[in-house]
Amino acid sequence: DLIGSALLFSGYRSSFKRRPLEAGLLGQDSLLVLDEAHLSKPFEKLICAIGSDGQFQKDRDGKTQGNPMRVIRMSATTSTDSRAGVFRLEGDFDSRSGDFGDDTVYDRYKATKRLRTITLLEKEKLTDKLAAEAILLAKDKSLRGKRIVVFVRKPEDAKTVAKAIWEHVIESADESGPKPKKIKSTPYAGSVEVLTGTMRGLERDQLVEKPVLKRFLNGDEDPELEENKKPVFLISTSAGEVGFDLNADHLIGDEAPLDSWIQRLGRVNRRGKGEATVILVKESKPADKTDFDKACSATSDLLADGMDVSPRALAAFQGSLSAEQIDKASSPKPTMVELTDILLDNWSMTSITQPMPGRPEVGPWLRGIAEWEPPQTTIAWRAELDEPGFSELDVEDIEEWLDTYRILTHETLSVPANAAAKWFMDRWDALDDQQKSRVGGRSIVVDRAGLKLVPVSEVIEQLARKNTDFFRNADLILPASFGGIERGVGLLEAEAPKLPKDTAQADEKLRQANAKARLIAPDVADVAEGLQRQRAVVTKSEDGETETRVIGDGTRPGNPAAFWLRLASDDEKTIRLIGYVRKREKLEYGSEKQTLKQHVTAVRSVGDGILERMDMPEEIKRAAELADDFHDHGKNRERWQLIIGGTATVGTTDWMQQEQLEGNGAKQCLGKSGSEMKRDSRGYRHEFGSLREFTDAFKANMLLDHAGKPISQDVFDLAMHLIATHHGRGRPHFPKGGFDPDDESRSDEIHTESIRRFARLQRKYGWWYLAWLENLLRCADALASAEHEPVRGEGGQL
Repeated sequence: DLIGSALLFSGYRSSFKRRPLEAGLLGQDSLLVLDEAHLSKPFEKLICAIGSDGQFQKDRDGKTQGNPMRVIRMSATTSTDSRAGVFRLEGDFDSRSGDFGDDTVYDRYKATKRLRTITLLEKEKLTDKLAAEAILLAKDKSLRGKRIVVFVRKPEDAKTVAKAIWEHVIESADESGPKPKKIKSTPYAGSVEVLTGTMRGLERDQLVEKPVLKRFLNGDEDPELEENKKPVFLISTSAGEVGFDLNADHLIGDEAPLDSWIQRLGRVNRRGKGEATVILVKESKPADKTDFDKACSATSDLLADGMDVSPRALAAFQGSLSAEQIDKASSPKPTMVELTDILLDNWSMTSITQPMPGRPEVGPWLRGIAEWEPPQTTIAWRAELDEPGFSELDVEDIEEWLDTYRILTHETLSVPANAAAKWFMDRWDALDDQQKSRVGGRSIVVDRAGLKLVPVSEVIEQLARKNTDFFRNADLILPASFGGIERGVGLLEAEAPKLPKDTAQADEKLRQANAKARLIAPDVADVAEGLQRQRAVVTKSEDGETETRVIGDGTRPGNPAAFWLRLASDDEKTIRLIGYVRKREKLEYGSEKQTLKQHVTAVRSVGDGILERMDMPEEIKRAAELADDFHDHGKNRERWQLIIGGTATVGTTDWMQQEQLEGNGAKQCLGKSGSEMKRDSRGYRHEFGSLREFTDAFKANMLLDHAGKPISQDVFDLAMHLIATHHGRGRPHFPKGGFDPDDESRSDEIHTESIRRFARLQRKYGWWYLAWLENLLRCADALASAEHEPVRGEGGQL
């Protein structure tokens, strides 16, 4: 969401990152803190380009448009950029007196860490040596503290090292009997965990609750306590180097660039309470094919055996290095591509969800282009993709489904695109003929600069021809039945999952349970602490009998919002796929039923509360007020009220005078259903109907400014755009539902003008400020939908 917000402002519509600003309003003087800025120089460059000093916040006269965000870059890694403003801790660190005088900071600054270097022998394997050195540390009784972290560059090395430690065998003699016996044991089984960036979010989240990780997260662990004397190991890639309060007592690592090693050293003896042993294992013949390889070798040359690597010593060490030495040993900077106004124009058209010429994927602008960092692929699994008829749905319907039943971060993992392609083929080869026949006809959802459905069989055909292009920087949603991952481990594995098989003794109930387990095993959409949502397939026969079948492992929230899709079926039955979520996840339904009058009044009240705090031109404030008043006029239509369970009123504004009717069962003109809506066959968008009514009111001079005069064209344009975009459409068009059922003859004219208006306003206000203005109405609408009445504190504060 941060990436989407920073780059596209109004939200890059994708199945994984949806409308990031729709539920939140950034302040006029927005501040973006870019932590660990050294990790992505291209992203830093991108953010700065659209920030307060960036070229893309200037109009033709060089004046900054609106109030763009300001950027603070944070990193513990030395920068050689002399222009960068740097915050430093300075003072007499060798004493506990003076202005500095902080024992906690002093203890951490001087934390004892001593480096030992080991060079591999010619035939030694790196992973074997790393595991062996970790085990030696575990056995060393002279060391204080037994939390040992092993850092490696490659995820496959992490798994290999962990397996070697887990399976390490110790032989001992049992002399209790008449004849001594040899006993073999694996003392470290259960004491090893793996952390990689290629791990699925669910398992990564669960990792911190495991006993091994809890010890590493405990900064105050007492090594003298008996329960803390047992060795524990964390085998980690760079995923554990940053953003992680990892408290290891000792560290072992392979060769890595200088900035990576500085981050690694920050994970050992962080509190300065012990004496850390740090081991660097060097290659006997280091690779030098890439700039990354050369940076690793240059760092190994700088780090000497016996070196003090405490923070205090490292500060002095880095100060002694030349800029050339630091650059040579640091991670090479990826090639950064230039941002242009044409690209921002194309990316800002977020209502175009299909691939379009001139709009590439955003990956190179976020991560740059580097041979050592290939494009990524993000993967999730969903059981609804296995439902008959899902592959026949329109892309727009699937888009709406994923807007409601969102892909959450705990469902996903990211791996290099080439690794994803290889895994996909390996997994296919691991399926038997029956599984291939069943899975091959199902589709995956591919989101790569646009959403589309691709049959699994077509993916296999493309991969067989060595075509992996659509894996690059793509989000993939796979049928759960495809498999390829084990729950609880969270890493791609072609042979997984290991699933129950039916036996001769199994009864029918057990067989059905096993069948469900085999189908949904990789699907973790509803498996997360505190998550309440549920998917179900509801079949209704011609005679009215209804059968509900829950898919996944979800729990239906009380009084939920429900969204449904109609799946393909015959004349004798109807089949619906229904998603139940908390109402705050589907606020267009509202948290409770509201009449149209109640809702519009609430939106205006909330909107006024927001505008009271804003220092902005009067014409913008008036445009926002009018948008609050008119944004839902299009709901007063017979077809829209039919799907929400209300009734339309005669004329265009009668609903504003309609009194709330209670107790007599009369239907009202509704603004929010409070639960669910039926599907409109043509997908009518109520905001489009509102545009037509607002246009008529403007032409009739019914819309007045604060001085009582008809509003200007500029106020009209902005208010129209706020109305058009308050549900994510109108940038630049309405993909579906762009018509007014009460006056269809004018729909094309209004639609065309909306597209032109978007272009005019973006030139006037800029990419950042226009999208920021759109959120004035979005936030007011969201807050009013979440609460029946606006919540105000003392003094009327919202």
